[in-house]
Amino acid sequence: MVVLILSGLSCRPVLAQSADYSSTPRRIVDPRPARGIYATAMVAGSSQMMALADSLVAAGGNTIVFDIKDRDGALSYISAGSLARQTQVTSLAPIHQPTALVEQLHRRGLYVVARLSCFYDEHLAAIRPQLAPRLLDGTPWTSGWLDPANDQVQEYLLDVVEEIVGFGIDEVQLDYIRFPTETSADSLLFAHADSLAKHQVITDFVRRVRDRLAGSGVLLAADVFGVAAWGRAADLDRIGQYLPELLPLIDVASPMLYPSHFYGNFLGMTNPVEYPYFLVYEGVRRLIPLARSHGVAVRPWIQSFPYRIPGFDEAYVAEQMQGAADAGADGCMLWHPESRYDVGLPAMRQVIDGVAEPQPDRIPQLLSDRTEIVNDL
Repeated sequence: MVVLILSGLSCRPVLAQSADYSSTPRRIVDPRPARGIYATAMVAGSSQMMALADSLVAAGGNTIVFDIKDRDGALSYISAGSLARQTQVTSLAPIHQPTALVEQLHRRGLYVVARLSCFYDEHLAAIRPQLAPRLLDGTPWTSGWLDPANDQVQEYLLDVVEEIVGFGIDEVQLDYIRFPTETSADSLLFAHADSLAKHQVITDFVRRVRDRLAGSGVLLAADVFGVAAWGRAADLDRIGQYLPELLPLIDVASPMLYPSHFYGNFLGMTNPVEYPYFLVYEGVRRLIPLARSHGVAVRPWIQSFPYRIPGFDEAYVAEQMQGAADAGADGCMLWHPESRYDVGLPAMRQVIDGVAEPQPDRIPQLLSDRTEIVNDL
């Protein structure tokens, strides 16, 4: 992998200094196991949101995550930030009264999480190409990614964090808090590459978010690439998520353990999607010891959509949820990119009622062979 410094950008040669969070008292994460779902910005800003919230409560759920900024880059609320105004990322903002929205969700007893897609931002990357990574010839990489090490990119996101704290949310969840993984990204030019490794860039940014949240009472969560739970050096070098550095800075770690996103011969499984219980169970099991040592809750994302899953059904979702529970997770959250939970919510009810059981043919022999599975973290 070739990573070069891009000249002409502002220089931040040393990591930002802040408090030692390893000794900082944390707020208590909601002691109830999280049973949550994701809502798009369009759903959150419409009449569908309260109907969805009521369905969640009826199924036994207690947590809802909604978009403040999704990967397309549009903000779901009207921002006062200068870059947001200049680039019109709020021109179609569907959530007109975010504080009122949060209040309505709180009245239903729901824990409210605002999701912020960080470094993948199609709109900003297109309208401000100077904020994107560069190809070797110096031209912008037109893939929808922003340069995670770019100072202006980070300041924009930090300003958004400061704004949304005022909405009364319980938690900020950082997504796309990583470098790109596409093969074509291996030879890109990033800012500060002469002084900061990828994992230092990501850790430093999360530390800055934590600083902005100081005193607000709002918790900080980070979505973790599924393979990061296995701690492999190649994955660390590519995505920049080094868990021993990240975990002391956050309150909740949410590994994205979607079976459809595991490819090839993974841990001896030729077709990983056939083992939903195992993949979630093992990913959570590996992460928990390190997370617990830093007082961090583990709350994985569960696949509640049919991509690459033949015969996708309630049992497939329920097995993942049960795998998370059996491994000791602090609950889990269901993800459907269009917020459709006609399969996911009945599965949630099955798990709560104790009637969900993993199918024997979906548990590989590796599950009982701990010599095959070594925690690399």
